[in-house]
Amino acid sequence: MTATTIEVSTIDASDWSPCISATLSRGCGACCIAPSISSPIPGMPNGKPSGVRCIQLNEHNLCKIFGQPERPKVCSAFDSDDAICSGGPEQALAILLDLESATD
Repeated sequence: MTATTIEVSTIDASDWSPCISATLSRGCGACCIAPSISSPIPGMPNGKPSGVRCIQLNEHNLCKIFGQPERPKVCSAFDSDDAICSGGPEQALAILLDLESATD
């Protein structure tokens, strides 16, 4: 598997509440890159493959359609978790890519 690199921006915790954990108070976008999504996404009508950055992830690693009805239900159902997020963005991406691979 090819390693995926993500650029991480500092994000104020109040801007991105799903990504708040005790040790990581900013979003990293890993959950919008690692998993495959079979549901249609605005701009990605066939969903997205694993490891591909969602078109709705902005330059600050925030979802452009967060809280909007067109956001896929699978995205709304995903919650951050200390086991995934506490090690930082690179570790979160690696964990989520491993989980995606294990369930492929």
